[in-house]
Amino acid sequence: MFQNIDLNLVNAEDSRSAYVLDTNVLLHDPSSLFRFEEHFVLVPLLVLDEIDSKKKDPSIGYNARDISVKLEQLLLRAESAEQGIPIPNGKDGLLFFTESIFAQNFPSELSMTYKDNAILSQIIGLKEKFPQRNFILVSKDRNMRIKAGALNIEAQDYLHDKISEEYLASFFQPIKNLQLEEDEINQLFKSKAAGSWDIPYRKKWHLYENEGVALFDPNNQFFGMAIRKGERLHYFDYYSTKVMDSPPKVLDTDHFEHNFEQAVCMQQAMDDDIRIQIIIGKAGSGKTHIAMAAGLEKVFKERKYDSIKLIKPIVTKSRLGEDIGFLPGSVKRKLMPKMRPFLEKLRLFTNNSDSEEGYRKLLDSGVIEILNLADIRGSDLANSFVIFDEAQNANPFQMRTLGTRLGEDSKLIVLGDPTQIDSIYLDKYSNALINLYENAINNPTPFTAQICLVQLVRSHTSRWFENTIQARDHR
Repeated sequence: MFQNIDLNLVNAEDSRSAYVLDTNVLLHDPSSLFRFEEHFVLVPLLVLDEIDSKKKDPSIGYNARDISVKLEQLLLRAESAEQGIPIPNGKDGLLFFTESIFAQNFPSELSMTYKDNAILSQIIGLKEKFPQRNFILVSKDRNMRIKAGALNIEAQDYLHDKISEEYLASFFQPIKNLQLEEDEINQLFKSKAAGSWDIPYRKKWHLYENEGVALFDPNNQFFGMAIRKGERLHYFDYYSTKVMDSPPKVLDTDHFEHNFEQAVCMQQAMDDDIRIQIIIGKAGSGKTHIAMAAGLEKVFKERKYDSIKLIKPIVTKSRLGEDIGFLPGSVKRKLMPKMRPFLEKLRLFTNNSDSEEGYRKLLDSGVIEILNLADIRGSDLANSFVIFDEAQNANPFQMRTLGTRLGEDSKLIVLGDPTQIDSIYLDKYSNALINLYENAINNPTPFTAQICLVQLVRSHTSRWFENTIQARDHR
């Protein structure tokens, strides 16, 4: 193991750092082993023990098993684990397993029966044995990093799938206003067919594919909206935009005359050419309302899809991510309390406010199906309108698993609020919602669209809580 390592690999002329990976990093990203370029990657045997205990976990069991597969494949390639296992990342990195090296002097108040403390003691022991080597702990556990800093151990969060605070803030922007010249407006409406009202797209407008804008004339008067469609800017009427007869909602009429974000969101949700829509917005901005309304209209009115699939990461007190419990009862029955926002919207749209019979018939028929995220690998999402709520509580690899189950005849709407993270393995920079949003921007296609809902429209009281309590919390 590391204590028997060939000293030629740890001499002073070798400037590579040694990254010690915490359990939560490997469980978050099984491919993290390959992310550290030419440097050393150290995996304590204590970490392997923790990973082994998670193999049957309904949330992260797949990742735990995937790590074991990757490590075994690497071991089979190695001539000697003591001399380092080559990491096939094109950078000549080396993997080591560490054990039996502990600090000579470790704080007595930190119990060695707690594995985090044992890992910290190992890192100090390694620093004592190899003082010329720069050892860095990589952990997604903030408290672990704090303790490491107190013990003079360099510690970092896992940054591979993170984005910056500034980049995250840039998502929460209102719809752009675009002022057209008089000749552009004349060209826009020259056709008698309203469906062909568009003009050539200009690069100076800096719009993403399927991004919406509010249109204004030379006198700065609002007259309509448009969405970029390839090399064209396609017009649509704000006042006729609806889903299930619900128009864009404005709650704060003192500050807003329109809700342009909701109008664009509705257009994207109802556009059959858009197969993946990402909706970011805080609680009360209308995400669930629009997604559920669009799904019902597409399935029951237009007959475009066969069914609606409702998916949501289940975060429980057991902290297992998707554990729905072992007590008797079907998966659907256990998931229904977690899907209450969807069911309330379903009851509203089916006009059964005093009875649950209407929407229960839809659930029992299978036309509207509630799925557990942990069971997606065995699910068929063909010809379905799929709504994935609270995606901020899933990791990017779960998002990828869900996405790879979609067929050409399916549509996926992903909802979430990156400021409300419940999973202990995630934060507002590295969750599935933000990861997907960023990748959709950086890899645009005609079938992806993203929108951020800015206005809070649920009620004046909910808006007061959001604005007032949060504002005081930041002071």
